[in-house]
Amino acid sequence: MKFKFKEVFITGANGWLGRQLIKGLLEKDEDVLEGFNPPRLRIHSLILPHEDGQFLKNFGNSIKIVYGDIRKKKDCIKFLEKSKNSLLVHCAGVIHPKKVNEFYEVNYKGTKKIVETATSSGVKKIVVISSNSPIGCNRNKNNLFNEESEYNPYMNYGKSKRLMEEFLLGKIKKGEDITIIRPPWFYGENMPKRQITFYGMIRDGKFPLVGNGRNIRSKANVKNIVQGILLSSMLPIAKGQIYWIADEKPYTMIEIIETVREVLTNEFNISCKPQKIKLPFIFGQIAQVFDYIIQFFGFYNQKIHVASELNKSIACSIKKAKDQLGYNPKVSLYNGIKESLNKKEINNLL
Repeated sequence: MKFKFKEVFITGANGWLGRQLIKGLLEKDEDVLEGFNPPRLRIHSLILPHEDGQFLKNFGNSIKIVYGDIRKKKDCIKFLEKSKNSLLVHCAGVIHPKKVNEFYEVNYKGTKKIVETATSSGVKKIVVISSNSPIGCNRNKNNLFNEESEYNPYMNYGKSKRLMEEFLLGKIKKGEDITIIRPPWFYGENMPKRQITFYGMIRDGKFPLVGNGRNIRSKANVKNIVQGILLSSMLPIAKGQIYWIADEKPYTMIEIIETVREVLTNEFNISCKPQKIKLPFIFGQIAQVFDYIIQFFGFYNQKIHVASELNKSIACSIKKAKDQLGYNPKVSLYNGIKESLNKKEINNLL
């Protein structure tokens, strides 16, 4: 396998996944993809005008920073000038906005603008990051989602991603070289504040266990997702395909909570309090009703939305990616959590 692109364009480059992708493209890391030797290339990064680009600036001349918004056609055109025969990795998206319409403006309409600009500009390969949400929640935790699973979007985020995927599938039918990647719950390096809050709640025994905790969740370390992106960009078989990209296996909610506790205790000598909050299964269903009502009126509440998912199974099979791409997730949950906690984040937890 050889990475054949000299120019790479990344939207959402300053986000959780975008930063890890840039590191994976510029720095050799066997935890990402064994035997991958980063070529000399130029990365063009699109970030929002208000964002701090210092992380990207640390890579010097290897990265060109463009400030813009995928919702604006002129910004898409500016970003993708001179992008012929290049690779576009579209990571930009909104997960926890203030208002529901932002899901559709960014995840659907913004994707349409950037992809249509890319195809008219001569971009050779496009990899788009989707989500588990267009497929929803597992009706039976023993039946994992695969690429043939039917759409059953969960709330407006899932609906916006479904519209995005359907648009992309239309472009694929016209012959465009597009690959859609569906990663579930992220974790890993360069995590946002909400993830530190999650670890802090577990440390304090305050993260709620809803139901019996045996519902299963697929998680995806950002390094594993980057491996999926790189393989999709290099292998011709990925043209027009959808892949679930996640860790080797799903985890129960109890396993996720206990693994965080073990890492904090064993690796960082942070004492964790016993689990204090255990709520009945119906609590998640009540939160789902409130989430639906709030979103019906055009608003969004992150805490209620997250609470609505705590009793649900959202898990996938990675068999297709393993069979077609040779995808082999290197990072385990324990090691991924350990590696993600740097000195600054540990200080926040002390």
